[in-house]
Amino acid sequence: MDRSGGSTQASGHSARRGRTGGLYYGWVIVGVSFTTMAFHMAATFSFSLFQVPLIQEFGWSRGALGGAFALSMSLYAICSPTAGSLLERKGPRALIPWGSALIGAGLALGFFISSLWHAYIFIGVMIGIGLALSGFVTHNAILPRWFFRSRGLAAGIAISGIGIGSFILMPTIERIIAVFGWRYAYLIFGGSILLLLLPLKILLLRNNPSDVGQNIDGVSDAEAANIPKPTASHSQKVGAVFWQVKGERNFWALMILAFVIGLNNNSIWSQLQIFFVDAKFSTAFGAFVFGLTGAIRILGSVVLGWASDRIARKKAQAIALFLGGLGVLVLLSVPNMSYGAALAFSFAAIYGFGVGGMSTCYAAMCADAYAGRSFAVIMGLLEIAFGLGGFIGPPMAGFMFDFTGSYVLPFCIVVIFQAVALLVCQFVYSTER
Repeated sequence: MDRSGGSTQASGHSARRGRTGGLYYGWVIVGVSFTTMAFHMAATFSFSLFQVPLIQEFGWSRGALGGAFALSMSLYAICSPTAGSLLERKGPRALIPWGSALIGAGLALGFFISSLWHAYIFIGVMIGIGLALSGFVTHNAILPRWFFRSRGLAAGIAISGIGIGSFILMPTIERIIAVFGWRYAYLIFGGSILLLLLPLKILLLRNNPSDVGQNIDGVSDAEAANIPKPTASHSQKVGAVFWQVKGERNFWALMILAFVIGLNNNSIWSQLQIFFVDAKFSTAFGAFVFGLTGAIRILGSVVLGWASDRIARKKAQAIALFLGGLGVLVLLSVPNMSYGAALAFSFAAIYGFGVGGMSTCYAAMCADAYAGRSFAVIMGLLEIAFGLGGFIGPPMAGFMFDFTGSYVLPFCIVVIFQAVALLVCQFVYSTER
């Protein structure tokens, strides 16, 4: 009798498991990731806003100052695999908050910039390492632990935080710079990360659904039994994981895709504000277009993430890559047309939707191919290519502008690589695991 009653009670608990309090905790994790993407990516791409007053005050060349951004991206790339390995071994609560601490401190120390090397240390080194510890890799690496059926949607919502950062934070930073100066803008922005985002992560982050008595996707134990278990790697060391995947064509296809996303995002976003200033628009207009692009990026992230759950990921990614390249071409036409403002808004719509989908579909494609115990390490390895694109892109755009007086050549190079990535995505990446 006791045994039967105990079994019934256990069965009832099993049926309720995963729905505690009516809220699946995975969506809290998505919310933390969303907020992180907003603040941390704004910390990265606010370089475009700060670049204008820094060049005006100190007379540094675009290429030389762009080197600080390139250093940030290179350190992000170099440190990402190790950050992924640490995430696997220590868990998100022991690692990710340190990223916010470094980014917040680096921005706050920007108040004291008076030499070029200060920018390289505060912006290049501290933000670069901080992004590796708490950025695209670490936050997207934990999402597949929480979601299977809605993986694309969850990634889309989390990554759409980048758009919120552009839509709300970038215009806000521009206004703070205009009213209080760039030094106080650095101090206020850095302080907000230290005082708001850092405690949020410490309080809310968890490793996987079992930590809160739930199953993946918030389903019952019976439903969870029908969800395929991800393939697990038996080694968490970076070198060993690379040795396992180096011969797989999906790894190299995703590596190329990551490089192109890094080249596109960092080349365009890092130069966007000063591009509009060169085109005789005000800094406020440039920040508004920046923000509008970010707002539409949210739509692209969520819509194409949702679509990728229902159509082939490769199809959704192809749409995103095409729109991302088309948007760059529209941007290049802005200074040469009498209706440049209308073209700027068209750029925001086309490019924003495209780049939002690019990152979301990429994250879902990575999870489809490699979700497992060493997924964070593999994501970190792939981010080396993203960081390489970020390392090459901004200085390339800056130095080519310094030499030619135009962004036509570097931006066209970005478009060519978009086309290459589209072909690789369609004909090299395989949906079979």
